[in-house]
This record gives sequence, structure tokens and C-alpha cells, in this order.
Amino acid sequence: MIFDKYIGHSLQLYGVTPFTYTDGRAKGVRAFDVRNGNRLEMKVLADRCLDIASLSYKGINLSYLSKCGIVAPEYYSSEGFEWLRSFFVGFLTTCGLRHIGAPCEVDGEKFGLHGRIGNTPAEEVCASIDNLSCDEAVIRIKGIMREARIFQQNLVLIREYIIPVGGKSFTIRNRVENRGFKKEAMMLMLHINFGYPLLCGDSELILDSKTVEPRDEDARKGFDNLKVIDEPKDNYPEQVFFHSLKSAEDGSTSVALINSSLKIGVVLEFNINDFPYLTQWKQFEKCDYVLGLEPSSCKMIGREAHTKSGTLDYLEPGQGKDFDIQVRILDGIEEIDEYKKMRL
Repeated sequence: MIFDKYIGHSLQLYGVTPFTYTDGRAKGVRAFDVRNGNRLEMKVLADRCLDIASLSYKGINLSYLSKCGIVAPEYYSSEGFEWLRSFFVGFLTTCGLRHIGAPCEVDGEKFGLHGRIGNTPAEEVCASIDNLSCDEAVIRIKGIMREARIFQQNLVLIREYIIPVGGKSFTIRNRVENRGFKKEAMMLMLHINFGYPLLCGDSELILDSKTVEPRDEDARKGFDNLKVIDEPKDNYPEQVFFHSLKSAEDGSTSVALINSSLKIGVVLEFNINDFPYLTQWKQFEKCDYVLGLEPSSCKMIGREAHTKSGTLDYLEPGQGKDFDIQVRILDGIEEIDEYKKMRL
């Protein structure tokens, strides 16, 4: 590593440090503090599906933390919309694995908002710096989350973060496996969220859609301005849009939120063969000021609607599917302009 001749220990500049929250409803939550040596920093919550509580670059916050704060999994309730009481939002909250969307009931089973997996602690967690198997050192965090019930499903989410030291990007590898002996319905959404100061009236949303569907009447009223980033307002009605994105021949695509005043942007790169839908969540209420760009394996209409329409996805026994995404930082006007030109 280029840094090695200057330092005695890697933690002087980069590394991954485990810690545990000790106060309030976050008490007992295991987490990792990550610094990559290029002022890219994040907190990953081992006890909340290895989701990302915060993300910053060069001291600029990129994510959103809700008024709930960090909440330990024991406070989770699967009833109705109670999920919202522990929704810290962060940069990443995972939704699924058997339901995403509004609460519903299917075949006598009740499904709460966005499913259980985001409140599931990780097992077999490992965090390390890998400087042996590649030319450059990378920080790795890996673990598994299990959604299982005796006599019923045994679904597993295997997640690994690959964070290059000294870089401006990282990869989130996700694999969902059916480790049971019956086929199981599977729904997955990566609820990726942006907050102030990256998100403000100076921000620009870049996404190219083949089709866009407003979720409800509030979204229909805001359809013509779906890319407009407003400043925080009183009584802002939540607006949700379902996008089918344009892509290259191999299915690769990207979306971005850019703030030219701060000279910074964040790009999400993924494949529509893995994530055929993107949910856009506009919530510009005062205090609840957040934009979500959420790649998903299916449209976020809930398990009941997919069951009735025959569009529910299944994993056969022993089958697995990968859902990978790369997060890339644009640093400076030159990189921002280059990304915009690539979109033309």
C-alpha cells in the first residue's frame, strides 16, 4: 500500500473497528466503524442486517438518520406499520425477504411493512483488511441473516461489503438462498437513502426511465416534477414512483444524486436483470427530509398483489440468486460532468 511507509498501524488512516452502542434504544447494537483512508466513512450495523447507518465523504454527510435514531432489533414489531418505529433509514435499510410494501395478509399469514429482514441480527460476522489476495488492500465485512421458521421457510441473505482502501467506491454483494426443501417466495429491496447536505434544493437527480408509474394520487399530482428536489416543507405528501430503467445491452444501469454546489455526487450502479425495478421515495417534509432510490427484485406493491397477479418470484430448494450493487462517489465538477456526458 502507498500509505504503509508512512504509518506504523493501519488504523492511523484506515480500517474497520467493531463497537457496541451503549445508550437509549440503540443499547447493545453491534456495529462497525469503517474508514477507507480517503475520507470515505460509514457505520455498518451488525445487529440490523449489516445495513449502513451512515455514509460520508470528506466530512460531507450523504445519508439520512430518522428521528427514531439507531434502534436495537428487540424493539421491532411486525404488526402493520409498526416497522416505522424502528426505521432509522440510514444509507441502507434492507427490505424483504418474503414481503416488501404495505402490510397485507396472504393465506392467513400477516405481513408487516417491508418484512422482517432489516431487523435481523447477522450471524457468522467477519470484518477484516484483505491485502493479500489483491493488488490493493480492501476492507471486507461479511455475515448472514436468516429468515426461518420451524416447519416453514429457511431463507438466508449473505452479504459482503468490499471497500477498497484509498478509493471512492464500494461494492455490496447480496445473495439470497433457499436452504429449505420447498420452493419459497422471495422479495428483496435495497432501501438506499440520501440526506442533507447532499440532498437539498441544489441537488440534481439523474435517472433515465423507460416507464414510470406513480403509486397513488399524491404521486400522480407530483408526476411532472418527480425529479425536482424541493427544500423542506410543511405537510409535504409522501410521493412514491415505480421506475423501469433504461440500460445497456448487458442490463447495466445507474442512477445518481448530484450536488454541484458541494461538487459531490453519489452513483448507484447495478443490473436490471437483478433489480428490474427502482422505487423512488420523495419525502421532503421538515425533519423527515429524505430521498430514497431503491433497487428491487419486484415492484413494491406487496405480497398480496403479486400473489393475485401471479407475478410472485420464487426460489427453488437449494437455489440462490445474486443482487450486487456498487456505490461510487463523484468528487469534483470534472467527474460530475464526465458522468453526465456518459448518460447522453
